[in-house]
Amino acid sequence: MDATAAFIGRTTLDVLYVLDALPAEDTKVFARGFHAAPGGPACNAAITHTLLGGDATLFTALGKGLWADAVCSELARFEVSIVDIAAGSPYETPLTTVLTGSVRGTRTIVNPPVMQLSFSPLPSEWQPMWGPQPQIVLTDGFHIQESLPLLRTCRTSGIPICLDSGSWKPGTEELAPLVTAAICSERFALPGRASDPETTLRWFASHGVPFVAVTRGPRSILALDRDRRFEITIPTVEARDTSGAGDVLHGAFCYFYAESGNFEVSLRAASEIAARSCQAVGIDCWTTTQSTKP
Repeated sequence: MDATAAFIGRTTLDVLYVLDALPAEDTKVFARGFHAAPGGPACNAAITHTLLGGDATLFTALGKGLWADAVCSELARFEVSIVDIAAGSPYETPLTTVLTGSVRGTRTIVNPPVMQLSFSPLPSEWQPMWGPQPQIVLTDGFHIQESLPLLRTCRTSGIPICLDSGSWKPGTEELAPLVTAAICSERFALPGRASDPETTLRWFASHGVPFVAVTRGPRSILALDRDRRFEITIPTVEARDTSGAGDVLHGAFCYFYAESGNFEVSLRAASEIAARSCQAVGIDCWTTTQSTKP
């Protein structure tokens, strides 16, 4: 049986430009490269999961607008099933601009203004029309209030929940006690405090999260497996595009964890996939080399 996972969170259309350097104000430049594709943490994670051979259902807001059909078409190509929580609302799929420096592969992301809309909560029980019940659920912290009833049921049913926590979002404190594994960016910071990996590890552990990790770009991942601490060295690669690398890590982690149920083994395998995804433009570039499985 294929690894099945549900992904809850943000979807965008990402337009990426590869530049020698960020342009100065009031100038015009031509990019070295250009790439347009669906984006957003949960969306990219779902795509990665299917590229590894898993089944993914993506709960997200697409709504309408110029970009919704393009995103749906691409997600169908990746065989990602969609549950659109914004269907019938005025919500529009966001367009995000990503500027990548070709020298170091760093990225600057410009998001549109946040649309202050809320949607109806998802049913608390898994619906047959969504496909097979997942072996793991990932949430990126977007649409927390709409998804909490379902996440609580998943927790009660023993389905592990992974939190992709790139930053603090409203509802994070309410969500944390439901989480099995929190994989955070080093930019994550508690309200009113500076970002600090050690504080992040301790905070999630104090809220009952058994598995916690903090990613730090090309530096090692810091992690806790309950009370056991370990680090994962990131493979050295020539980075061309780091945008989406964290999303790739989360999607790969869900695939490997659904197969093995082992936090450290899954995180190590996922970190190798994420590192390879930085070597070219596009989150699926790592598929040109053989994938690593635990």
